[in-house]
This record gives sequence, structure tokens and C-alpha cells, in this order.
Amino acid sequence: MGSGAAKGKASPREASGDVGLAAPTIQAAIAGNQEAQDALLQKWPKAAQKHGAREATCAAVKHGQAEALKAPSLGAEVNPLIHAVELREWDCIEMLVPRALKYNFSTGLLQEGMMDFVVAGNIDMMQKLLVTHQIPGNGKLLCAALLLGPEEKAHAMASEIVEHIKDLSQPSSVEPSEEKYPRGWEEFAPIHAACRARKAALLPNLLEFLLGRGVTLSLKTSFAKRLPLHYAAENKHMPLKVVEQLAKAYPDAMFAHVNDRPGRKLPCQCASHNDEMKERLEELMYQHVCSSFDALGKDSEGEYIRLIRLALLFEKVCSLPDTKLSRGSLSFVVESLLPKKLEVETAASSADVDFSAEAVRFAEANPRVDLGRDSAAKVKVKSIADIGQVLKSDFWELLKLVEHCGEMVSDLSQFRQMLCYELESRLKWVSQQAQAGKSETLSDQVRYGMFVFAGLIAEVLTAPADEEGEAGEEKGADSVLSSVASSFASSELLEVVVAAYCKELQIPSAWNLLGILQEGLMGQGIKAIVFSGGDLVIKQTMLPGSPRFDWVQGLFENTFLKRYTRDRRGGKVPEALEVKELEQVLNCGSWGEYANTRRRVHGELQERGPAWTGTLRTDECTKGEAAEPLTAVNNGEKPRAVSKSDEYTTPHGSNDLRTILLCLSCLGRINYNDERRPDGDELAASCQGGGYHSILGDREKIRGTYREIIVFDENLIYPGYICRYRRID
Repeated sequence: MGSGAAKGKASPREASGDVGLAAPTIQAAIAGNQEAQDALLQKWPKAAQKHGAREATCAAVKHGQAEALKAPSLGAEVNPLIHAVELREWDCIEMLVPRALKYNFSTGLLQEGMMDFVVAGNIDMMQKLLVTHQIPGNGKLLCAALLLGPEEKAHAMASEIVEHIKDLSQPSSVEPSEEKYPRGWEEFAPIHAACRARKAALLPNLLEFLLGRGVTLSLKTSFAKRLPLHYAAENKHMPLKVVEQLAKAYPDAMFAHVNDRPGRKLPCQCASHNDEMKERLEELMYQHVCSSFDALGKDSEGEYIRLIRLALLFEKVCSLPDTKLSRGSLSFVVESLLPKKLEVETAASSADVDFSAEAVRFAEANPRVDLGRDSAAKVKVKSIADIGQVLKSDFWELLKLVEHCGEMVSDLSQFRQMLCYELESRLKWVSQQAQAGKSETLSDQVRYGMFVFAGLIAEVLTAPADEEGEAGEEKGADSVLSSVASSFASSELLEVVVAAYCKELQIPSAWNLLGILQEGLMGQGIKAIVFSGGDLVIKQTMLPGSPRFDWVQGLFENTFLKRYTRDRRGGKVPEALEVKELEQVLNCGSWGEYANTRRRVHGELQERGPAWTGTLRTDECTKGEAAEPLTAVNNGEKPRAVSKSDEYTTPHGSNDLRTILLCLSCLGRINYNDERRPDGDELAASCQGGGYHSILGDREKIRGTYREIIVFDENLIYPGYICRYRRID
């Protein structure tokens, strides 16, 4: 029934002599007997391609036998490096460096191992690794040198690293932990760390160097959503000259609230500890608005709303005496530009407006990528605000003006009128393109229409106070945004745009994407709405006691098996797993990739037939309400052994919760294997051009543990739920 090795016949590994030579080679590596190891490898054709030879390399590392790693025939296997970095066996690591630097993943492992030396302030070792072994530095190491290493060595360590760093805008991507890395700097780029650094570590010349290298000053940290200027203005030891440089290099930062939320601090307010710095930032704000106003030309209508917003923000925080306001209050900007903007819109309202150029800018700023194949794109999650700032459209500027400055305007009806016009004209244009269905760029135009709705939803959603404890204040413009949004919730334009989007990406009707967006426009139902890989991603929180939450908890209970495997590394098996938090993720782009790949696989199945006809056992759950898209089998397997997934998790956060993804997968033609010592390379090759789509390793039959399923094409998996849980011992 299965496709495992037939009884009475030698497996491919035995026939090749792999098994016969593996054991003595491993023993020679453990003992550090390089002469014996070399002799064995000379008799072993293509040793670098053999599983046993790579096991020997790992064994050498685990026993600290660096000399055993000199054998060139062992190839560039990454597992020895993983073990060496984990054990901090630097004699072994140094042997592996030349091979490791050929690959980005291996280089990343080396940089991870270097963190210990940075935090300890071991400059000699860092010089050896950076200069002698030519391991490049990265943003994470530089951030650690400025914020975590010994204060007295921070200057020398940072100077050493910065000479060998490639990407100075790369975030640090550190998982916070109470023991090593404090929460709050895990997504710092070097510019953030340099602006926040301690007094002894503060390097004005480093900041000047970073500015000279053109680092991204619009990059916000993921935790506090602060720009570099926020940190520099708040830093009591930061020279005024440097703050001035940062402000002039990226003037928009002076008008940005922390976390982009009204009521939070502007950079001039972050500088409240230093009257001179605070006053200078206000002067620069005033000068920027005045010079931008003077630079307006005949074709600058697109700048009117932006300048009105900047003028109102300045008036809100200004503490400068009248003697320092050379042109008096900036109310002249509002009084001059608002009538002109209304006049422009009145003239345009009688004609259909073409937003092709704006849609193109959106597509360029937010290109669609295949998340299953483009690993770099996986981290490029863009908030609606990030995309809006790139577009710089009247629509986005009006949203920000109403939200951030609404309480300063006595009559908001004019702005409400303009906002409705900007929304309706764009959505009408997208709907016309969708109904015509002839444009070569229709996909981008429909995505742009989804962004317009998403932008409105993002502003309407009521966000709680962030983890810095800075609660947002009540906004007088709430009623305006809410009324505008609710008026579009029942709009036929929304239905047309969403229908076109769902058709292209084959979005399941069970998602009820239209209903979710309608709830979002009413300020309900959605936890977060962003773009990732070019498409819409929506998160919804499932509350304990809800039907969907109970269904997932039921799966955790029904698929939990109290079985020990070596993957627990000596840890005990818990008694049960309890779901504490549950989020549903509606990733439209990932679903489209999954649906297209699944359709192709189904075609191959119909053409070639199944490779294995055994039974995929499933466990029924009668609790709660099942998630329809995750229960359609489609030659896939329902969740069966959550206890196996639990083996690979680690606790995180202050509440020590663990995380498991609940996914829908398409297994296609299954390569069933029940060998005790299967050849991993052969199995992998069978799914990489060998006619199979997945591997089912029946360790339950062989070892009494679990059936394990491996899929090599990430587009055959759709992660639908983020389950955070705790072990019950």
C-alpha cells in the first residue's frame, strides 16, 4: 500500500555503502581522529552528498573537534554551523566560516553568534571575526553595541562594526527576552539606536556618518512607532546640532506624532526637557511651512491640504513668542489655501476624474509579490499610513487633517464635504474600471480601491493606548470620520470593488470579506488592517467563549497525544494545552497563491492519479463552530497531533505563551515512507521535481510516535489562525 522500502531488499542507502561507512566516520569525527576520517572519506564516493558524512560533521562540532572539520569533501552543510553557533564552539565555527559566507542564511547564523561578544564588549574577538574572517556586520550588532554592551566600550565597538556593515537601514529583528534583550528595541535600525544611545556611547560623528550614507529617516520602530527624530529629541544627552541635522534632513518628521496617533507627542514635545531644543524645533517647523507656502506654484493644488494640516499642527503646539514669528500666525496659510481648494473641487466635480497615475504610484510603492517564494518580502508588512505617506494624495491628507487637527477647526463641514468627494470620486473610478474589465492594470486598480477603503477603516478603528502608556485623547473629528465611513458601508461602490478583488484571488465566500469591511467602516470587528506582499491582510480577535474559539480549543484537546519524542530534548510532555488567545488572519494575497497552487496540484492529481491510497486519519471536533475554509479536506489532513507541533515551540512575552499556526494544506501526490532510516535527500528530491507534492513519514508505525507530513512548496499551505496557548503540567 505504501511506497516504503520493500521487505527483503536493500534500501538505496545500504546499496550505496552509506550505512557501512557512516558509523566509523562518525566515531572518527567524535574522537578527533583526522587521519582515520580522511581515509574513510577517500573510500566514500561523493561523501558530501551522503547523510552519514554530514552526521559525522555535526558529531565533530558537538564534541568540539575542530580539526575534523578540515575535510573538504564534507561540503557546505549548514547543520554543523547551526550546532556550532548554538554551542558557541568558536574553534569549530572558525573552520566553517569560509563555507558559511557563501550563503545569506549561514552568514546570519554567524552574526547571531557574534552577539555574545558585542554584549560582553569583547572587541578583540570582534576584530578577529570582522577583519580576519571577513564576517560582515549588521544592524542588529550595531544596535547591540550602542544599547546593550558595556558603556565604556560602546564607542570602540560601534566604530569597529560600522566599518564592516553592508546595510545601515536594516532593522535589528531581535526577539525580546527578559534575560537578554529588553522589549522596545527589537526592531531598531542603527539610526534609532544611535539617536537613543547612552551618554558615553553617544556618537554624534556616527549620526553624521549615518546621515551621510543616506539612511532611511522615515523608518519607524515596530514597538513604539517612533521616528529617529523622536528619539533624538527625547535624548537628554543629544547635541542640539545633531537634532537640527535630523530635522532638516527629513522635515516631515517634525510634524509626525508618536505612533502616528493624535494626542501623542510631536518631536518638539519630546524635547520638553530642553527649552532651547524645543524652541529650535518649533522655529524649524514654522520656517518649513512658510518656505513651502512660498514655493507653491500654479500646479501645486495637491499640496494645499498638506500645508493646511502642517500649519494647524504648528498652531496647536506653538509656544514661541510673537517676536519670533516673522509673518505672524500661520492662520494665513489656512485662510489662503482652503478657498482655493474648494474652488478646485467645485470645478472638478462636474467631470469624471482619472486616478490612473495615483493607482500606478500605489502599485509601485506596494508591489504584489509571491510570499511563498520571496523570502525577503515576508517581512515587508506595510501599514496603511506607510503607504498613504508615499502616495501623498488629497484623500490621505484629508484623513490625517480631520483626525489630527479636527479639534482646531470650528466648522468641519467643509472638510467633511471634501473628504466625501475625494473618496467617492476614487471609488467611482475604480468601480468603472472593474466593471469594464479591459484594463491591463485592472488588478492594481482594484487593489488601489481596496486600499482606499482600508485607509478609511484604519482611521476609524479606535486604537487602545499603546504599550508606552500614552493614551490617545478624544478627537473632535470622531463624528466626522465615523459619519463618512458609515455612509460608505452600504455603498454599491464597495460591493463592486470587493467582488472584483475576491474573484481575482478566489477568496472563499465563508470569509465574508464584504461584511468584514462593512463592520470595519462602522469601527467594529477588525483588530488590524495592513498590506503584506501587495495585498490586504486583516486580523480579527476571536474571544474566549466564542464558537470559533471553542472549536480551536476542541482541536487542541482532541489532537493532543501524550507521547515523548527526542525533539523534546529531555523536557517532559505536558498534560494538556490550553488556548489563551486566538486571532484569525485573512491574508488575501497568501490565499490567492494557495488557491492557484492547489488548483494546479488538483490538475496533476487528475492527470497522474494518487501516489498513495492509504487513509489520512482525522479527528472530529464537536465543540464550537468549525472554520469552513479550514475543514474542507481537498486531499488534505485536518489537524491531528497538536502535541507534535508543541515540541518545536518556545515561550515568549511576559505571559510566557507559546504560538502555533493552524493551517490548511494541500498534500497532492503523497510520498509515503515507513523506513526506519530514510534518505532525507532522496525524499526531498521526490518533491522537488520528482513527481510528488508532500512526504508522509509514518513514525507512528515505526516508533510509536507521530505521522509527520512535510510540504516543500509554501504555497501549498495557508496559515489561517494564530493560536497562543500555555502548557498545563
